[in-house]
Amino acid sequence: MGGRAELIAGFLEAAGWAGAERRPLVGDASTRRYERLVAADGRTALLMDSGPEPIERWLEVRDWLDGRGVRVPDVLQACPSVRLALIEDLGDQHLDEAADSPEREARLYERALELLVAFQCAAPAFLPSLDPATLLDQLELFLAQVTPELPAAVASAFRAAWAAVLPDACVGPKVFVHRDLHCRNLMVLADERLAVIDFQDAFVGPCLYDLVSLLQDVRRDLSVETAARLRAGLRAVRPELTETVFDRAVAILGAQRAMRILAVFTRLAGPGGKPGYGTFLPRVERWLRDDLAHPALAPVAAWCARYRPGLVQV
Repeated sequence: MGGRAELIAGFLEAAGWAGAERRPLVGDASTRRYERLVAADGRTALLMDSGPEPIERWLEVRDWLDGRGVRVPDVLQACPSVRLALIEDLGDQHLDEAADSPEREARLYERALELLVAFQCAAPAFLPSLDPATLLDQLELFLAQVTPELPAAVASAFRAAWAAVLPDACVGPKVFVHRDLHCRNLMVLADERLAVIDFQDAFVGPCLYDLVSLLQDVRRDLSVETAARLRAGLRAVRPELTETVFDRAVAILGAQRAMRILAVFTRLAGPGGKPGYGTFLPRVERWLRDDLAHPALAPVAAWCARYRPGLVQV
């Protein structure tokens, strides 16, 4: 045993979990790995191995959210120098699995709305900004992954089309943005409270971004009624945004997010990757088509119609 395995063994021994059974958990799109530790007395915890990624941001955001009253995993032990942490085991029930009936979906997404409202506050100063320039930069992966053979002038036209619309996505105050607030990052606890995980990529940015993540979840479709309640609930706490401004921003953020995810999942589903991500692509493309139909996205829709017509046509 050597290298990373030896570091992990030493960390677990120092934390008092050396003899625990270790059960790998299914990972996400990141390089982080999780294992469930089961002690001889039945206690459980999760080992978070951040691999090459620092864990300081995760710890900082966790502490800030905890201070806001948001349910997040407790930290039992952490060693940033080796990028390892021992954290609370919140169970296995994600929001998509728990929302197994119209009644439960309505009830649980009311809890999700409470999180959206809790996030409508000034974010901590250590978070990076998710502004129009950053949103545009995130679309470079789309150009590289989905349209790599296009001439430079066509790529420039893509950037220009997006630059023309992205300012209208960043309306209202700048708030805490989880950025990946989807059903697999919300754990349902025994009392049906929701706990938030995978918050290390948080930003300060558009007040409607996390709403879009919930509405246009690539892993599940919300009922029309639940989607309407989420929109109405956040509109109620953002009365400064007219319905027109609100709907326009949701469509633009939705299209930007769909293009970014389309690029990431296309790459992940490629040879030697994680083919399961390919199953999400049809829903991502559907969200993108729906968003591009909004008049505010006419420049981007025109670009797609000319150079990637499959993205705007069924």
